[in-house]
Amino acid sequence: MTPRQRPSASPAPDGGPFELPGRAGGRDAVLLLHGLTGSTFELRPLAERLHRAGFRCLAPVMAGHGGAPSALVGVAFTEWVAKAARDLERLAGARRTVVVGCSMGALVACALAHEHPGRVDALVLLAPALELSWPGRLAALLGRCGLARVIIPKAAGSDVRDPEMRRRNPGLSGVPLGAVTELTRLAAQVDRELPGIAVPTLVVIGGHDHTVTLAGARRLARRLGSGPTSVHVLPESQHLVAIDVEGERCADEVLAFLEALPVPGQRSRSGRPRRKGPTSTTRTTRRVARRSSKKAPRKPKR
Repeated sequence: MTPRQRPSASPAPDGGPFELPGRAGGRDAVLLLHGLTGSTFELRPLAERLHRAGFRCLAPVMAGHGGAPSALVGVAFTEWVAKAARDLERLAGARRTVVVGCSMGALVACALAHEHPGRVDALVLLAPALELSWPGRLAALLGRCGLARVIIPKAAGSDVRDPEMRRRNPGLSGVPLGAVTELTRLAAQVDRELPGIAVPTLVVIGGHDHTVTLAGARRLARRLGSGPTSVHVLPESQHLVAIDVEGERCADEVLAFLEALPVPGQRSRSGRPRRKGPTSTTRTTRRVARRSSKKAPRKPKR
């Protein structure tokens, strides 16, 4: 697929909540969280790709979303996290649970991994909003200066290069300044919590993102705890990487990452159960490398 081809999946036109069953009753589950003023539309193609691979996918509407922009006025970031935590509980019993978040949803995913470490096995962070570009930082500042209820129209539409996806995206038509302020408050809290998050993490960001910074995404990856972390930049994409011109490449990266996760309780060649998560695998690899670097003992001369 060339970089400018569109994703092959057909997103739901209304961007409402959806659930896709997994193989064999959904042993592995994925919670997909959309971004600020967005909708599940921005994650539907990825969810359908994961569904075809056997994953159970749940994509809720974030708190304050799904209606008019005015419904988002006064919604605290703690409500976004609390609503997502209730949705995470709906996936209880899965063998592995992965949280995929886009922009604001990526920060909420980090908050869930920190608050519920035993419930989140891995993170996929698409264009995480740890650091906003200068228009977003200005909007957050104005929201703190008594203009929280002012709604700024999104005249240019979504930050996505694909014109068809930008036209079809049913996200909110405006953004309350106070909501951007809440987003930066969430970012500040997540920034403090990152060292305590130790699960395998994939970060994907567009090379032409106008909403968040690449430096912020890389900083997030560096500050995460001991879990293995990788950052992948899609050079032709803007902010909503899952529905942009490299949407299939984004799905390829996510699917490869998820399929590489070790299965909890899987036994090694020694017959002992493996520790949960790739961290133990990484440590084992390092030990093997150290052993192989040592010189083999010489045989005694006869």
